[in-house]
Amino acid sequence: MAALQRYLAPGLLAAALCAPAAAATITDQNGHEVAIPEQVRQLVAIPIPLASMVMAVDGGVARLSGINAAARSDIDDGLLGKMFPGAARLPAQVAGENFVPNAEALAAARPDLVIQWGDRGDAIVAPIRNLGMPVLTLRYGDSLLAADWLRLTGTALGKRERGEALANWFERRVAEIEHRAAAIPEQKRPRVLYLMRARSALQVAGKGTSMDGDIRRAGGINPAAALPNFAQVSIEQILAWNPDVILLNNFEPGLMPADLFRDSRFDGVGAISSRRVYLYPRGGFRWDPPSQETPLAVNWIFSILHPDKAEPGLRRRITEAYRELYGHQTGAADLDRVLRLTENGASARYLELCGPAP
Repeated sequence: MAALQRYLAPGLLAAALCAPAAAATITDQNGHEVAIPEQVRQLVAIPIPLASMVMAVDGGVARLSGINAAARSDIDDGLLGKMFPGAARLPAQVAGENFVPNAEALAAARPDLVIQWGDRGDAIVAPIRNLGMPVLTLRYGDSLLAADWLRLTGTALGKRERGEALANWFERRVAEIEHRAAAIPEQKRPRVLYLMRARSALQVAGKGTSMDGDIRRAGGINPAAALPNFAQVSIEQILAWNPDVILLNNFEPGLMPADLFRDSRFDGVGAISSRRVYLYPRGGFRWDPPSQETPLAVNWIFSILHPDKAEPGLRRRITEAYRELYGHQTGAADLDRVLRLTENGASARYLELCGPAP
């Protein structure tokens, strides 16, 4: 409690409320007018994707004074820690379960700005405002929302042009893939199921999820689209849907297509017999939720859904994107790791589509 008490001492609270001076007021994704300090020296990113996004926009970790604990797995298990070694030392206690702010940890971090979800109720936003901290709120859902996360992050960090450039690349590249997919007749579109949970309980992505939107953009049909959000279903329901392709989540450690190939519950599912089960890639962030890497994710989905129409050069485009996003030059081992070549190697046509050129 000591850090919190120091922060709330009258003199310090007054200083927090009065300085640094606001240089601009911007409208966040929930319609709130937010006074952004003239210089954001320290920033706390509570939404999980925002840790890597701030690193991408700002070129490092210097201004991050706190991240969500769940973002640590991207640092430890993804490529993010290799690209930004200093990320391993970032404080990760600023929020608890369900993004509830940890007031004491926030006080210790002393940020000039906090980024938080704004569409999950005021209970996770008000405690930040009550500490006298400006809070920029975002919305979650369709992946296209992440383009404006880039714009808002760039503006907040005084790097408006970079945020705008990355957002324009994001939107342009997704639109190009969506345009290619639009030419595919309905009868040629595979049924694609995303499993948010694939072990004991089975949970799928329904209407309103980013995965549903990305499947449709890439020329697939989500058989779970009639269900709201993420929904638990029975194996009997999956057997009835009989998906042609199954996409696996990045949230269950160690999950692999081989797990489903060995699981007798899935016997009879078309995706199993054709070996069209794929684990989402993971680079600077997981590719299943929205992030700055969504254009690469949608490109990847299109390739595995429509291998005969896949645009050559996915590995090259990842290399180019990582150079621009992170200032990182990827090697062959990096690309194999991002694309989960080991985990997906036994899945249909995966080495052909995502492996190194022969």
